[in-house]
Amino acid sequence: MSINLNKYLLSLFVLVCLLSSASAQKKVLDDERTKVLVQQGIDSIYNLNFTAADSIIEILDKKLGEYPGNYLLRAFYISWKHKPLKEGDDAYVQFESNLNQAIALSSGMLEKNENDEEANFFMMAGHAFLAELYVNNGQNLKALGEAKTAYKYIKIGFGQLDRNPEFYFSSGIYNYYRVKYPEENPFFKPFLWFFKSGDKAEGLEMLKQGVKKASFSRAECITYLFHIYLRYEDSPAIAMDYASLLKDKYPNNLIYTANFIENSFRLKQNNNILADIKKLLDSQQGFYQYIGEIFYGTYLELFEYKMNEALSHYKKAELIGDEHKCRVPHYDSFLFLGFGRVYKAQGQKDLGESYLKKSVKSAEYQIYGNDAEQLLKN
Repeated sequence: MSINLNKYLLSLFVLVCLLSSASAQKKVLDDERTKVLVQQGIDSIYNLNFTAADSIIEILDKKLGEYPGNYLLRAFYISWKHKPLKEGDDAYVQFESNLNQAIALSSGMLEKNENDEEANFFMMAGHAFLAELYVNNGQNLKALGEAKTAYKYIKIGFGQLDRNPEFYFSSGIYNYYRVKYPEENPFFKPFLWFFKSGDKAEGLEMLKQGVKKASFSRAECITYLFHIYLRYEDSPAIAMDYASLLKDKYPNNLIYTANFIENSFRLKQNNNILADIKKLLDSQQGFYQYIGEIFYGTYLELFEYKMNEALSHYKKAELIGDEHKCRVPHYDSFLFLGFGRVYKAQGQKDLGESYLKKSVKSAEYQIYGNDAEQLLKN
């Protein structure tokens, strides 16, 4: 099971499902021109070039009609354009609606032929997307229901690695997260009897094979290897190889920019990241400004030792996050850790400790909570 695969990348399974239909009966994507268009659309979205993506999606709509893959591509588009997706927002409703439409169309395909592999792929993607949407918004029981449904379709890929290397992605993340996620999120442990066991080492190896052998899901394999090594395995030196690959390939993608900066902080290396931080600050979207202010404060604190200036930017991050309703626990844990360090350094022990406790509570990954807990002990 892989409910929370990555809080910042909701592109779960889209590449596999859109582009790994070599044995699918419908074989829509056997057409080379369509494959090129889909790849261009995905690359445009990754690089936050939504104008180009709009044109490509319009062409695909005309070419393919009412097709599940189109709705999944739209969901992928929405997830990148409107980060983070919050319940009650229009983008949340649009994202959910596109996924449900993809599921409905796929279900219709399966009624005609229950062995339609392409429809099974799309069902897997739709339900997995919904699982992640719901868990990101604290709707854990709804997320579990979607994950159980997705699992039925995930199993299809387990035995097809030899003939289709795109499945290294879905099989790799399943194997890793089936073990790791309940380790860090005990709430889910009682519900996992339904899912077959996983293997973290095997999952990592599958993702690495995906980087070597897969075509369309290669970027996703790199993304999750970065995420796993930085935030779960606490191996920032290994993670940096993957962070650099993504930042270089998609220079306009501000999430990949933020990931590179975060990785640099964990390595305690400057890496000329001030220019990258300014890219976040200059964004028109509040979400990236919020991250940028957190990172600018961290830069001033750790590299220039300007505590008062750092504190000013941490406070700006809180204001922007509240104003735009774009705060997320992971970045808040980073923010509260900064507050805690600065206040302790300034001799305000009680205030510093209160923020460190908030950092522990907000941390989505144990290693980030451990950082704050260590400071509380000192």
